[in-house]
Amino acid sequence: MKPRNISLALLAALPSAVHAEDGWPRLNIHESITVEATPARAFEVVSRWDALQSWCPAFVSTEIRSGGTAVGSVRAIMLNNGPTFTEELLAVDQKALSYRYRIIESPLPIVDYVSTVKVLEAGGKTHVVWSSSYKRRARDKPTPEQNDAAMLSLVGGLYKACLANARKGIEGR
Repeated sequence: MKPRNISLALLAALPSAVHAEDGWPRLNIHESITVEATPARAFEVVSRWDALQSWCPAFVSTEIRSGGTAVGSVRAIMLNNGPTFTEELLAVDQKALSYRYRIIESPLPIVDYVSTVKVLEAGGKTHVVWSSSYKRRARDKPTPEQNDAAMLSLVGGLYKACLANARKGIEGR
């Protein structure tokens, strides 16, 4: 991808809520970092399906429940304060340096979550982009803590913290 295309892709990646036909908004969030490393090195760090905690400090452990690290595998990841997520690996593209997964069960007030982590070369630098699409669990009349803005902030904040930590691991700091 050419640097101009990456800029356009990042511009299009602003948080948004798209109303589906059923009136239940689908939320879209994209966060990214630029690192001083090769795309292969960045992907090596952020694609550790069996060790999310190695680059995402919000999590303390990853347990593979089935399938190892192959497409279709299921992992359980535990937050620092105890709640656990169950996720399924949907796709891995080693050539395109990306993977996609979904949340099966989560303590977060979101549903229908599907996410992609992608690494892109950009004129001697590397971009790591983490994006997802999901719905807030509170379908109708959400409280301020459960509305679209709150759900975008919740997931976006997690991504920002994880990507900031990933930068350290990618750049060897």
